[in-house]
Amino acid sequence: MEYYNKYFEGVFWIPGKEERKIISTIFIDENGIAIITSLESLDIDENVNNKWNNLDLVLGYINCNEKSKTYSIKLHNIYKTHQSLGALTKFKYKSNNTIITPFYDREIESIYYSIVMLNADILDNWIPISGFDFKSDIENKSFEVSQYYKQPQIIELFKSKDYEIYLFFRAKSGFKKWRESFINESVFINIEPSKHFEIKELPKIKTTIERLFNLLLFEPFYFENTEIRSTNKKDYKVIKKQNKLNSSLNNKIEFEIFRNQSQNIFSRWFEKQDKLELAISNFFSVFGQKGVLIENKFLTYISILENYHKNNVSKKGVLKWRLKNLLEKSSINNIFEDVEKFAEKLKITRNYHAHLEEEHKEKSLKTEEIYKANDLLEFVIREILLREIGIIENSEISSEIKEFINTFNE
Repeated sequence: MEYYNKYFEGVFWIPGKEERKIISTIFIDENGIAIITSLESLDIDENVNNKWNNLDLVLGYINCNEKSKTYSIKLHNIYKTHQSLGALTKFKYKSNNTIITPFYDREIESIYYSIVMLNADILDNWIPISGFDFKSDIENKSFEVSQYYKQPQIIELFKSKDYEIYLFFRAKSGFKKWRESFINESVFINIEPSKHFEIKELPKIKTTIERLFNLLLFEPFYFENTEIRSTNKKDYKVIKKQNKLNSSLNNKIEFEIFRNQSQNIFSRWFEKQDKLELAISNFFSVFGQKGVLIENKFLTYISILENYHKNNVSKKGVLKWRLKNLLEKSSINNIFEDVEKFAEKLKITRNYHAHLEEEHKEKSLKTEEIYKANDLLEFVIREILLREIGIIENSEISSEIKEFINTFNE
């Protein structure tokens, strides 16, 4: 990758203190963490003998050791990790929130941005539209292959007084070396807020879009490429890499179904953020997350269903009835021979693990069964959330869920 595991030299300064630029080395590690090493303090007003203060923002122009190219870099929420005083004073600073552009940005001190651009491999594979057109004739004695590319048109997904969202196709071509060429295409979700935004607003915008596509694809993922365009049209890349998530059963909504309903889907998704805030945040606190105990995931999913029913269906009712009612509305209902019996089993298991009621231990689901039940509960919760945003097509039930239900029916 262009930025990772590399050293750069450059000049750095704190906004508003341009007269005191310091020359330093910066290293960007494999995870996108930026570390500045300097013989001078970044902050001239700092008392080196007092508490180490964090800096909101440090700006810089840097040059890579490997090739002469100027980059503009912004390090947010930077903090000191090392300080040594003596014959040779040394300082180290670290930032987990760094953005960089491969251009010289004359207006680097601008804090406003106009577009968020998001990309992930899983989206590239989901969207069937491409600008490639291949022709080949390999049956004749002379090997002949032609490769044509024309950038597809923008696909508009949503437009309102607050946002404009569309798919943008990017492509680049080149020659790696003699006899080796390439054309790469990526699909980005571009979000243009009606008003310019600051970087502190980026996490909310990104997370809101990310969670929607997690539901549509039924696959936990983070966008691998996040970029923001400054008001002077410089594209900055967020270089910190996010952790990988555990895979799920993967049951995508067809792209054309989404495309045909995208205006309504986005509109309702934005409208439901407050109403469904608890259900959405709790679901994604465990969905695909590594290190979550399966029992804790189970309790979270049961809690989501219970609270959703309480807030959106009926204020009164016991847990078993709430679970039964929601299961009956799901597309998996027809597979159960006795959905009430399964709701009872879920209730008993919840009570055992939540309240440590030992008398329920033998009747509750075992660890392997809880693991499979979590897949089923994920499916039900996803169906509920999709219905809330207007997607009523029944999702295909995975063979794993069918097998679990059939085993329970025996």
